[in-house]
Amino acid sequence: MNAAAGPVRLRSRLAQRLDGEIAAVASMPARAAVLQVQRAILWLRHGREAEARTELNRLQQLALAHPRVELAAWLHLAEGLTAYFGAFGGGARERVRRAQVMAAAAGLASLQALCDAWLAQMAFVERDIERLVGHAAAVLAAPPDHPAACRVASALGMAWDLAQDEAAASAWYAWGRRAASADGDDAGLSALLYNQMQMRAQRIRRAALTGEPGEAPAVLLGVDSIGHFDDAVGGSARADLTPLLRAQLLTVQGDFAAAAALLEAQLPEAVAAGLARTGGSLLADLAWCWAHTGEAARARALADQAAVEVLAEDSPHCDLDERAALHARLAQVYARLHEDGLAARHAEAARAAWGDDAAQRRLWAGRLGAAGLDRPPR
Repeated sequence: MNAAAGPVRLRSRLAQRLDGEIAAVASMPARAAVLQVQRAILWLRHGREAEARTELNRLQQLALAHPRVELAAWLHLAEGLTAYFGAFGGGARERVRRAQVMAAAAGLASLQALCDAWLAQMAFVERDIERLVGHAAAVLAAPPDHPAACRVASALGMAWDLAQDEAAASAWYAWGRRAASADGDDAGLSALLYNQMQMRAQRIRRAALTGEPGEAPAVLLGVDSIGHFDDAVGGSARADLTPLLRAQLLTVQGDFAAAAALLEAQLPEAVAAGLARTGGSLLADLAWCWAHTGEAARARALADQAAVEVLAEDSPHCDLDERAALHARLAQVYARLHEDGLAARHAEAARAAWGDDAAQRRLWAGRLGAAGLDRPPR
């Protein structure tokens, strides 16, 4: 029954603790099954999707043969996270919410808090500040729980980064790192490191696109360190993202050939895996690179495609910073290709989008502050 457990050897204290706890309750199948779901979720978070899928399939069959609310709730969370890591959506929120509702009904406080924390993270990805605030407040009102604390800290750190309050963001990231360290959760530490670096890279890119003073792309060294950490602890759930961060920063730095090579290699799989929301601005980055490496025809064709893609960024919760970045980059591409009319059109669209982005940042800062989420608990 434990066929999937053999090949997975993670070096985190959390993984070792789960293995030990599962062995200790071998004579208690119901308890062992819940722990095995938790271990499968950890495998997912370390990028071991195939092993996790095999184990979850086995546990789904067990849950049908021996129904229990606790096991069903944990499996809903696991399936929601499978969807989240696989496509940053695809029904993830609905499955995690089902787990949260079942956990609340069954009095499973730790699982309920963990579900709320993941729902806060998903609300950030969907740019839904009201849901983010609601789920984060629920986590912080619950009894202290390291896994939930680590995840909600990531969501709130990124939220404050989006609101351009680096001090508040840093405080939440630090709080999350302490929780992950206390739990022995290397995957959580890696995710916090990546998310903080991602938001820092976005600030660098935004400054470059708006002509504002900003940090130098020497932060690339930090991006490299994420990969080294992931390798040390046994892998990452989204290893495809780190090269894309590196490509964005190389583009800002003006290393167009290296950036183009990374984008050409990574974009197809990343977009297929659910990054369509950011894919448009990355297409514009690739067009910008090609415009500098002598491939003007390809640059024009890709810019035209990206200009159509941006029309889909029209929902109330779309990534306004990505929409602005896409227009700003297209303005640069068309200007370099001597398409002055198109360049002017996208420059004007970028100005409007940056204005919308600034309004969203003010809204987020106000909502987070009003909810008392400006600093982590002591």
